[in-house]
This record gives sequence, C-alpha cells and structure tokens, in this order.
Amino acid sequence: MRFLFTAAALLLAAATGIVPATAQNTNQGAWPNKPIKLVNGYPAGGGADILARLVAERLTEALGQQVIVDNRTGATGLIAAQSVATAAPDGYTLLEYTMNMGASSVVMPNAKLGYDPDKELLPIVNIAGLDNLIYVNPKLPFKTVPDIIDYAKKNPGKLTYASSGIGGSYHLWGAEFVYMAGIDMLHVPFRGGPPAIAEIIAGRVDMMFGNLAEIISYVRAGSVRPIAFTSVPPSPLLPGVPTVEASLPGYSADNWFGLGAPAGLPQPIADRLNAEVNKILKDKTFVDKLVSLGFQPIGGTAEEMKQKIQADRARWKKVIEAAKITAE
Repeated sequence: MRFLFTAAALLLAAATGIVPATAQNTNQGAWPNKPIKLVNGYPAGGGADILARLVAERLTEALGQQVIVDNRTGATGLIAAQSVATAAPDGYTLLEYTMNMGASSVVMPNAKLGYDPDKELLPIVNIAGLDNLIYVNPKLPFKTVPDIIDYAKKNPGKLTYASSGIGGSYHLWGAEFVYMAGIDMLHVPFRGGPPAIAEIIAGRVDMMFGNLAEIISYVRAGSVRPIAFTSVPPSPLLPGVPTVEASLPGYSADNWFGLGAPAGLPQPIADRLNAEVNKILKDKTFVDKLVSLGFQPIGGTAEEMKQKIQADRARWKKVIEAAKITAE
C-alpha cells in the first residue's frame, strides 16, 4: 500500500508540477535541507558581527533553514576566509566577505593569506557599506580634524590610533589619513574593533578610524567623541559631524560587507542567495534598521561585487605602498 501511495503521489507531482512534501524531504539534491553556517571573521559586537546576525536572521526566514553565525576571529578576517575557501562548495558554508579578505590583503607585502581569493572564493552579492568616522577619547582636547593634525605636527609620534589589526580597513583608513596629512602617529593594532574601543574609552589609546555601527551607542553615551566622518556623505545619525574631506581634500575611506562562498558553488545556489539578499535589501523595515545602525544598503550582481574588489585592490595598493605597510 505504501508503494502504491508513493507511486500515485509521484504521478500526481509529474502531472501538476507540484512536489509533495515527502518527496522534498527525501530528495538529497534539494537545497537547503539542513542548517547553513555563515562565517564571520570578526568579534561579537563589532560592525561585521552586527550585520552578519541581521542578515542571518532574514536568510533563515527566506530559505526555511537556520542560518547560524560562526565567529572565527583573527588575522583581520583571514582565518575565517581561509576556512571557507577550503570548505565544501555545497551551499552550507557561507562567508561574510569583507574588503580586506579579497582586496587589501591581496596586495599587502608579506601577507600570508592561506588561500587564493580569485580561485577559492566566490563573491555572491555586496550587502552593505558602512558609515565610518574618526572618534577620540572625550578627555582629549580635540574637536576637529585640524586640531588633530596641528597637534600631531607639533608632537610627532605621540598620538596613537587603534585598529582591528594590521592591514585591516581601520588601519588603512588611519594610514591614509597620516600620509595625506603629512603627520606621524603610532598605530596600535587589536584583535577586532570592540577591544580597541575599550582601550580608547579607558584612555590608553587616543583615537580610532572605525565604523559607526559598533560605536554609535558609545557616542550617544558620551564615552567617545566623534570628530569627522571618513566616508562621504556624512551619516544623518550624527547631524553636524563633518567629513574629513572638508578639512583634508581628497580623503575618503569606506568599507563594505558582502556574501561569499567556496569557489565551485553550484550556480543555482549562488543565484538563489543573490536573489534573496537583494530581496531583503528592498524591504523597507530591514533597510531602515540598517540605516539606523550606520549601514548603507548596496545589493546588486555578483559581477558588480567582483568589480568592486578589483577597484579596491588598485586603490589600497597605492596607500599601502605610500605608507609602507607590511603584514607581520
């Protein structure tokens, strides 16, 4: 009787184009049919982690399977990228792909990636950019970009700026500022943004070039003082805070987070993920949430993400060479 029922169900599916739930559950080729892991290379509480969890929640709803954020920190995200590059390309291991993973680290002297981003990672879609800014310990006297530059010129090497690691975006933004302003400041790297922020609040480091998403609550609490936005245009979340470009013409520093996977991912899965993320980024509630946290929705095609990676390689190669940055 069970055989007759199954045969009848399959005949009905063939005639109507509707696959019964029993057939869907037993079809090992259907994707997804188990939880998906989204690997994030940065600590909990940082901008990358905030975005990863927001996207994971929405993808869970869209795909009908739980998307779990897996934080694998270290080496400014490269440990996470390597773990995904060597994973099975079956759609169950995804990467929160950052500018550092595919662009700046590739052109960093002495960098040991452990993977080839062009051969082992697949860009799927660019999710969002960030509003980024310079902020300082509130006990410091600086209120403007010229205040910082003037002090640094009179006191070479005395000011310190934190970052989430050597060669990461925060380091590059600071290095570009130092180079363009013609000043000397000491770079102090940390293992991610949150521990660096803690040191700035404690007064052991002077400032950071970081993202608004992970610092906005501290700004509102008065624990840090915003000086200027490195990204253009400035965020509406902090009206009255200018851009660095207003005092240092030509300066602009941004970052982005995308979705990636191991190379070899079946095209239908890549297309589905791209479509779902773009759909999420058209939802007003989700977009309003991103903007309120300091993100700028992007979206688009996989090809557009690849072009952005190549453009950033060329751009940051110039900064890395000018600032003489090398991986350690």
